[in-house]
Amino acid sequence: MSPTLEAPLSELFPRLFGVSRPVMTPEVPVIVAASVLASHDAPILPITKAGESPPGIEKKGVRLFRAIGGQQAIRLIVKTKPKDRYRVLWDSCITTSMWLGAIEYDDTLEKLLRIFEVTGFGDARVNARAPPHALVTLEDVVSLYRDGRLKCDLGVKEVASKAISVDPENTLIEAMTTMCDKRVRRLFLKGKKDEFISDRGILAFLFSPKALATARDEPEMWTSVKVSELQSATAGRVSPHSTVEEVGRIVDERHSVFTLSDGASLLSRWDLVMKPWKANRLDLHS
Repeated sequence: MSPTLEAPLSELFPRLFGVSRPVMTPEVPVIVAASVLASHDAPILPITKAGESPPGIEKKGVRLFRAIGGQQAIRLIVKTKPKDRYRVLWDSCITTSMWLGAIEYDDTLEKLLRIFEVTGFGDARVNARAPPHALVTLEDVVSLYRDGRLKCDLGVKEVASKAISVDPENTLIEAMTTMCDKRVRRLFLKGKKDEFISDRGILAFLFSPKALATARDEPEMWTSVKVSELQSATAGRVSPHSTVEEVGRIVDERHSVFTLSDGASLLSRWDLVMKPWKANRLDLHS
């Protein structure tokens, strides 16, 4: 553990509570939560009763609370029979929720990364004395590279992940099933250099007014479109000789995913933060 990772979140992210984030209540149906995830810059949505802190559980010393993200919405669709999919969209969003870690604003970056490791998600709730609470994400942590605060001398080849690919002629439900089986948020398109579809892009397609009408009237057809019909994004490409810190400094809203020049290796925010941390190679500039 690096001593400098003991810096408090309040020092590293002084404007955290100034960022407005949408929140769901248990009564909100999946169809609304998924539509918000698709249309807002929100990786996850905490689920809480208005004006209250939700009941939670504890795992490995981490307090956990309910939330819903794109992966949970996609998993619900995949595991539900086509004829029942539109109906389950009106169930409470808490039925397909995940556990989100919670942290205090004066807790350290080290503790935040440990929470990410315990939950497997790069998001955590930052408790306020009274709601609304704040949300801190891997995107916030990666921004510390850009701000010149975070440092790592590892090469990108040491942390890169294998890029999972699908055929653009596959159906959407086949791609969603692969996404769930592989536990990934992005699928690269075979034959399309650096192009990929994401869970957010899938939600944007499925929860458009036109697609939802299909889900209601022709549920078998809702997820039978070809992957090539979805809007894809393009990953940036970096040299395999780059360092993690060099790539971290060029991550922004438009460039959050990168591939190495071999085309088979992927760099995500998780790779740029969590893998160096686990290797005890992540530090903060003093």
